[in-house]
Amino acid sequence: MSSLAKSVLKALAVALLIAAASGASAQVQPPSLRQDSIPPLPDSLRLYGGTFPTQPPLPSLDAPPGALRLTLAEAIEQALVRNPDPAVSVLEGVRAANDVTLGNAGYLPTLDASAGLAGSRSGGFGGGDSTNAGAGGLARSSTALDAALTLGYTLYDGGLRAATYRRLQAEARRLALLADADAEALALDVAAAYLDAARQLELADARAEAVAVSEDRLRIAQAEVQIGTSAEIDAALALADYNADRALLLQQQVQLAGARAELGGLLALPDPAAVAVTDTLALDPPAALDALAAEAALGNRRVRSFEAAEDAAAQAVAQVRSDYLPTVRAAAGVGLTVFDSGFLPPDFDPTVGPDLRYGLTASLPIFDAGERRRRLENARIRLSQAELTTAGERVSNRARAARLAATARGFRALVDLETLNEQVARENVRVALAQLRLGFITPVDLRQIQLALVDVRTRRVEAVYRSRLAEAELRLLAGVLLPRDAAVAPDLLGRIDGR
Repeated sequence: MSSLAKSVLKALAVALLIAAASGASAQVQPPSLRQDSIPPLPDSLRLYGGTFPTQPPLPSLDAPPGALRLTLAEAIEQALVRNPDPAVSVLEGVRAANDVTLGNAGYLPTLDASAGLAGSRSGGFGGGDSTNAGAGGLARSSTALDAALTLGYTLYDGGLRAATYRRLQAEARRLALLADADAEALALDVAAAYLDAARQLELADARAEAVAVSEDRLRIAQAEVQIGTSAEIDAALALADYNADRALLLQQQVQLAGARAELGGLLALPDPAAVAVTDTLALDPPAALDALAAEAALGNRRVRSFEAAEDAAAQAVAQVRSDYLPTVRAAAGVGLTVFDSGFLPPDFDPTVGPDLRYGLTASLPIFDAGERRRRLENARIRLSQAELTTAGERVSNRARAARLAATARGFRALVDLETLNEQVARENVRVALAQLRLGFITPVDLRQIQLALVDVRTRRVEAVYRSRLAEAELRLLAGVLLPRDAAVAPDLLGRIDGR
């Protein structure tokens, strides 16, 4: 071939690359790299005196018929409904909310019924009349039956009831926030599993594209062998690379099936594999990363639950301090006394007397061997632990948020670069296939260009995955990942604070 013809071909290739780079951004799907004018690939090839199959059957790892096809938002919604783990946390929050009552804190009066039977006998145990006890008789005896209905109320307890009520509220608030935090953690797990399934699907598509290019190379090699312009080893090498690409595609499909099963397990499906993702692995509009990072130390649900635990620990200290103050309790009621001067029937001649009873009691512990001091010291230690836990969680969230914001921002920029690289690499493969047919390049050159396309597609998919996963984790830290209609804390907090 003359140098003029080679220059024309090179200029044409460069023009194709420039046109692809300028117009690829408007393409929804990348153009096919198939060489349709080549003879189709036969079922087997005659090489080295033997017959080698070109397309041995591979197991199907596609989603089963009737699989649940979900978007990311639908998958999160289904998981929050189907998965039993969030329901356990919600029930724990409801139980704690039910404990926030005035009666549980000791504010309501008590009504007690009591009855007792008592008897005594003194003196001799022989015969004799108990009426002679006062004149030197042998025995003295009596029997009394007492029944009472008493209404009691604590007038003052040193602030114990108020501290108890506030502690019950704080504990219920903590569990309500934890219920939403657990649901939000499940939402992140579902988002990570969904994005992983979408990532594996994109990587499988990249491997399928590599298989298609290798098949075209094998078709070209086989056609050249038939017309005598290439040796059998060229077709054998092409077949080896084709089978290697099919093997890698099968491995990728296995990973895709595992990712779908992981997602189906989080959705609590009867058949975990019966789920398929419909959203593509594409970047969402840029998030306000700095605002999300700033909110991570304040709006995070676990931080807020730790703050509620801190409040509960402070109220526990107030409960112990109330033991140092007196308790004043008033009581009033009615009673009925049945008295008999005999010990047992048949000499039963009772005297019945109803009465009205009332009283005012004040008590103050004087000595308890240091028990109150020990309990107060331990309560203060638990308060310090709660404060340190809250501070530590805030510090950890700030560090994680800064790291995730940098990760999301960096990988988003990397996606733009790798997208451009992919456009160039795809056109490189297209031109290389045409040049291989014309004999301008060797199969080894095509293989290197083909693998470069697989590598750049893999890097772009990984960059999109890392960016989206970092943004999802950042939304978790900021407390905005959980859908609003899935949060149970507002209802529980309304019940708790409204009492």
